[in-house]
This record gives sequence, C-alpha cells and structure tokens, in this order.
Amino acid sequence: MQSQVNSRIAEHFCNAGNQLKTEKRFDEAIASYQKALQLQPDYAEVHHHLAEIYFLQRKLREAIASGNKALQLQPDFAPNHKILGNIFQTQGNMEAALDAYAKALELNPEYAEAYINQGSILSKVGRNEEAIVSLEKAIAINPNIGAAYWNLANVYLQLDNLEKLVECRKQAFLIEPKLVNAETLNDLGTAIGKLGNFEEAINYYHKAIQLQPNYHLAHLNLGVSWRKIGKLDAAKEELEKAIKLKPDDPEAYNNLGRVLIDEKQIDAAIYNYEKAVKLKPDSAEYHFNLGTALGHKDKFIEAIKELQSAVELDPDLGEAYSNIGAIVYRKTRKDGEISGELFNIAINSLLKALEVNSDLELAHLYLSQLISSPVRASDFGALRQASAIYLERSKDKNRLIAASTFISTYIKSGLAQLAKEKFLEIEPEISNGLGKINNIELSIVYSHLLFNLHYLRDDLAANTQLYQEVGKKYAEQIIAAKQIKISQPEKKQLPTSNLKIGVMSSYFARHSVGWCSADIITELGKLTPNLYLYFMGDRQPDDRTKIFETAAAKLYRPKVALNGEFDINQIVQDIAQDELDILIELDSSTIPTQVEVIYHQPASICLSWLGFEAPFTKESNYFLCDWNTHPEGREKYNREQLVRMPDSFVAVGGFKSTPVDKKAARRVQRIAEDQIVYLCVAPGYKLNEEQIQAQVKILKGVPDSVLFYKGHTGDLKIIEAAYKAECQAQGVGAQRIKFIPRSASEEEHRQVYQVADIMLDSYPYNGGTHNLEALWFNLPVVTKSGETYLSRMGYSFLKTLSLDECITNSWEEYIETGIKLGKDQEFRQEIKEKLVQSKQPETLSPLWNPQKFAQDMYQVFEQLLAEKLGNE
Repeated sequence: MQSQVNSRIAEHFCNAGNQLKTEKRFDEAIASYQKALQLQPDYAEVHHHLAEIYFLQRKLREAIASGNKALQLQPDFAPNHKILGNIFQTQGNMEAALDAYAKALELNPEYAEAYINQGSILSKVGRNEEAIVSLEKAIAINPNIGAAYWNLANVYLQLDNLEKLVECRKQAFLIEPKLVNAETLNDLGTAIGKLGNFEEAINYYHKAIQLQPNYHLAHLNLGVSWRKIGKLDAAKEELEKAIKLKPDDPEAYNNLGRVLIDEKQIDAAIYNYEKAVKLKPDSAEYHFNLGTALGHKDKFIEAIKELQSAVELDPDLGEAYSNIGAIVYRKTRKDGEISGELFNIAINSLLKALEVNSDLELAHLYLSQLISSPVRASDFGALRQASAIYLERSKDKNRLIAASTFISTYIKSGLAQLAKEKFLEIEPEISNGLGKINNIELSIVYSHLLFNLHYLRDDLAANTQLYQEVGKKYAEQIIAAKQIKISQPEKKQLPTSNLKIGVMSSYFARHSVGWCSADIITELGKLTPNLYLYFMGDRQPDDRTKIFETAAAKLYRPKVALNGEFDINQIVQDIAQDELDILIELDSSTIPTQVEVIYHQPASICLSWLGFEAPFTKESNYFLCDWNTHPEGREKYNREQLVRMPDSFVAVGGFKSTPVDKKAARRVQRIAEDQIVYLCVAPGYKLNEEQIQAQVKILKGVPDSVLFYKGHTGDLKIIEAAYKAECQAQGVGAQRIKFIPRSASEEEHRQVYQVADIMLDSYPYNGGTHNLEALWFNLPVVTKSGETYLSRMGYSFLKTLSLDECITNSWEEYIETGIKLGKDQEFRQEIKEKLVQSKQPETLSPLWNPQKFAQDMYQVFEQLLAEKLGNE
C-alpha cells in the first residue's frame, strides 16, 4: 500500500517538475524531480527529464549521470539515446553522438528530432550529403519543425548552394516566427543578394532595420545593395548611417568609397579608402581599392605603393599586379617616356598577374601595349627581352597575344626579319585556331598583328585572306555580340539641303592622320555647315586641333570610363542623334573603337579612309581609295565596298617648315654643297634587310654620296649595326651614313627635306606623310610599288604628279633609278621642276588641291547616298 502511495506522490512531483520545466524554472523543476526520486529512485522518466535540464544548464557531468541512469532503467526508450547524443555532441564527441542518434532512430524510425540532430552533426563533420538525407527525413516525418529547415539551410550554406539555403531559411521563418530577428533577416538578405536578387535583399534589410533601427550591419548591407542596382544616392545615405553607428568599421568606408568611385568623386573616394586602410591596414582589398583610385587621379607613385602593399598581403591578388602595370602604362603615355625602374616594375607585375590568373584580359592588354608601343627613353633591349619572356611563358595559352607582342617589338626595333619568321610560324595557328580564339587574343591579332603584317609582307592574296578571316571573326565574335540597336530611324529620302557629314578620328592633332586630313576637312566645312567631328581616343588637343574645331559645326568627345574604355553604345546613339548622311572614320583597325562604331552604322553611309587599310568587318560599309592604290579587280580582295576618288586618295595644301640654311646645315654634317644627299626617314618598323641593301648599293653607285637616316622610333644601335654591316659587305664606308637625331617638332623636321637631294621611300610599307612632305619641298622620291594598298601609296602620289619615272617595281629598278637621280643632275632637276610646276595655280596637281578633293568627295558622297536610297 505504501509503495502505491509513494508512486502517486512521485508522479505528482514529476508532473510538477514537467510544468516548471516548460516554464523554464529549471532549479525549481530539479527540486521537484529530486523529491520524486526520493520516493521512487528508479523513476526512469524523471532521470530523463533531469538529464535534459542539466544539459540545458550545461551541467554535463550531472546530465550524463542522469542520462545513463534513464537509459539503464529504460534502454528501449528512444529519447534517452537522443539526450545522450545531445550531451556527447556538446562535449565534442561526435562519433558517440552519432551512435546515440542512430540507436534512437533504430528504436523509433519516425523520430524527427533525432534525424534533425543527426543531420546537424553529420554536417559538422563534413558529411553534408548524409546530413541532407537525415534532415529531409525529419521534414518528411514532420514538415512543421522549423529547426529542420534551419539546420538544412546551414548545410546548404556549407555547400554554397544559395538557392536552397534561401528556400530553407524562408520556410523556417514561416514555421517558427521566433527565429526571425534583425540578425537572421540580415543574413537572409545577404544570401539573397549573393544570388543577384538585390531588390528582394533590400526588402529583408529594411525589415531588419525596422526591428533594430541601429543595426549598423543591416545599414551597411542595404547600402551595398542600393549600389548594386545603381541607386547611388540611397547607397551613400545608408553607408553614411552605418559609419555614424559604427565609426570604426572599415568595410563601411570601403563600400562608401566604391559608391563615390561610381559617381566619379575620386577625391572623396580616396578619403574613404584611406580611412578603411587606417582602420584595417592588413586588408589587401582596401589597399587595392585605394591604389586603384589614386591611379585614376594620376597619383602614380602613391598608387603603385598601395597596390604593392596589396600584393604583399595577398600574393594571389592578380588584379593588383595587373593594375600596377596599367598605372605605369598610363604614366608612360602621359609623360611620353619611361624609366628603366618603372618599366621593370610594370613588366614583372603584369607577368606575375598572368602567373596568378592567365585569364586576366587587361593584364595581357597592358603587357602587350607596354612592350610593343615604346616611348622616349625606352630600352629596346629590355623590350625585346620582356617580349621573349612573355612568349616563353605563354606556350600553352594566349600564345597569339605573346607572339603578336614579340613581332611588334622586333619590328619596331628594326629587326623585321626575325619578326617575319615568327609571324610565318604562327600564321597557320591563327587561321586554324580562329574557331576557339578568345576575345583578348582576337582583339590583339586584329588591331596589332594585322597592322604589323604590312611591314612584313607585300602579298595581296595572302594578306587579304588573313584580313578577311580575322576581320569576319572579329566582327561576329566581338562587335556584333554587343547587339547595339539605334533608336534613330533610317533616312528614306535624299536630303534637300547640305549633306550632314561626320568625321571620326583619334588624331585631330599633330599626327600623320591629322596632317593629311586637316586641309580636306577644312574644305568640307566650306561645302556644308553640317560638318561634325568626333574626337576619339585619349590624345590631348594641341595647336592643330583648333584647325579642326574651326572647320566643324561641333567637335564631340565621348566620355571615357575610369577603366579607360568607351561606352560604344552611348557613342553610337550620340552619333545617330546627329542624323548624319555620311560618317567617315580615319583610323580603321588601329582604333578598334571606331571600327565598332561604323559597324553599327549610326549614319546612312559609313566608310573608312586614309589612316590605314580597310577594317574588313562589314560588307555594307565602304573604303575610300583611288585607282592607283586599288586598280580594277581589287574588289574581290575586300569586304567593304571600294569607292575610288578620281585622282589620289588624299590631297594636302602644303606643309610649313622652320627656315633652314642648306649650306650651313650641310657644313654641320661635313658635307659639301655638290655632294648628293639621299634621305631615308623610315622609322625602325619600316626598315628591312632588302631596303638597307638597296640603299647602300645606291650609295656605292654614286661616288661620294651620303645617306641621311632619320627615324623617329627604333633601336638606333640595331639600325646602325645593320647599315654598318651592309656597308662592310659592299665595301662602302660606313661614315657615309649620317644618323640625324629626332626633331622637336614637325616643322623643324621638315628642314631635312630641304637639305637632301633625293628621298628613298620605304617598302613594303611606303611613306605616307613623309612622302607628301618630301614632294611638297620638291624632293624627288624613289618608290618601290607593290601589290597591297600601303605598298602603293608612293605609286599613287607619283602617278598623280605624273612622275612615272620615279616609280619602280623591283629592287633592281629602285637601285637603278636611285643611282640615275644621283648621277644625272639634269634628270634630277627635271623632276624637281615638275614638282615646282605641280604647285603653280595654273598647273596645280590634284595632290596639292584639297579644295578639289573635297568637292570630288562631296559628289562621291551624294552619289553613294542616292544609290543607297534608290536601292531601298
């Protein structure tokens, strides 16, 4: 009887303990349970409840004792195994915990809580796939347990499966609202933001802030998300709030700096990046951002220092190495020269960037540009060494970029033969590899390698085949992929008044293209008030730019992004708004931006002219040339439609020169008045062995003659050695070659044409501006005519001047004509007299008549427009 009484009283204390436990009055619950055990020591349920309370109080020794007692008394009760599993887990004994949960589930396969805890441990020990199985079983048994979804979300967080993570977090919130707080809402917003759903993320950050208005992390993340969707004012406001709430948080300053960069408030961005760096000097990211921002302000040395700090902290930060090279490159372009120390820093940094990540397109671009586009004070030996290293390290990937850089460097050094050998080696790789070529390789091949091809080979069929293949691929893969749509409607009828003509170039300044186009553009401006100029590129305006500005109704310069690139879509739309009839671009593939613009045809007629070979990108565009550069039948070699001018493809009104005393200038060079002076003004990249050999043969054939060599770029040591070696081979005194230093200005340079007697043209890339200058100053020019456009420029000029006697078709003829001009004073004087007469008003040659050229050009444009609209 007493035992039954004790049992009933013990049950009463147990129930009271359970109620107190539910109310989380744990100490009172323990006291009640202990009273129950005093009456009934083997009360298994009470031992179980004590184990749970001791576990919650982290009194693990007592918890284990109670748990073991409960298990001893009731070994087939699954919750007893589960509570021991919980205790083992807290102790860090994961294997024991898993065994306990497995036993619980063996006893009760529908025990959802055991599956949840099992899944949690499996995830902690890296067995995530098994964890997912356990947690999904728990959900299948009881889909209304929020902890199952919460723990499953944690597993997906480890697996970086953000979609599933977000799905599970949302379900957990729905089932158990008590899980919702400012921190969990912020975390969910962060996960959603990582998926790119920034508007939804913003909603969760707002909810977090509503619950906790001073939660600085939510304000920070909200600011970051506003920036992601382009709401910069809202982003700035939230980030400033985050800074106010926590002034020592470097991440807030860092992200505010990013917003200010987007707003092009570079100074303010630098201030915030400096704050971030000061608060956390061991952050590679902060040093990187500061260095990049300083670079935008042309604070080159400070920028390099910060970027070097970034890579010291994170040696795998490829973008930082790349930016060091980019900043040095920009400095060289601004200064016009480079020191050996900075060159080495840039090259080593860019090579390291590609070692870290060979897919960094800008690193390839700047490395190629820095090596292959030398400026003053460049060490050509260092350039060639860098190009060789780059090529060696690019055997398996981006080989075409490295090979193009090598070729360009050797051409500009004056080592055309080695460049040609490398080109012939990779030419089959270009054709065979176009199907899988990446964008940066394709861009370099198109804009650099094809440009250099004209210095290496005069083979119309082979050259244009390569141009066709690469141009078509470039158009399809890079240009057309941008899918720019022009909002301006196409014209359907002929203009009733003056044509609207646009001219686009990067060289409305002191540059060959600028010198050769200025007079014609001026005359075009007299024929129509609707002349618009589009000044592309980063070249700064100079005194010559004023000539173009005066001629045009407007001079447009597109905005350049902080990364130095143009927004092609914006440029195309801006030009389209001008409703042009004709758009001319002057630079072709040397300025790919312009090729892209005319490809999208923002004018009724788009054509290339003057600066280089045709772009080879679009059949419905045009290329302006003449019958001498492109005789009958050349259409089959071109993609663009050929439009031929009636005379030459260009005309100039003359060139100014600073005064020169011919006798005094000769005395300085120790040359007598009656000595014949030949002139070669080809830069290093227009020289080759055959040309040097021919020039020395001419000297040998004209006793006591000398050669002035004047090239504005090239490795003078290499060039001098080449001439010296050829002189020695032919038995000509090397002192007969006079190397003339570079002039300070074009006007000063032109003095040399008035001191020399005969100009020897380059081949296979003829002189353009140099030939025109020489002919303007009545200097006979000997040219070797070839097959390709650029090897026929001299031919075109001389044909226009009716000077066929100076045109040659082989090196033998070139040498023969050069010797004849040197020996035969009467012949030489006859040529000079023809040149003089060509400039007289009554016998003015079309080559010196930009007014006529502009009128002819205008008529050509009217005809093209009529044909186009007529066909439509």
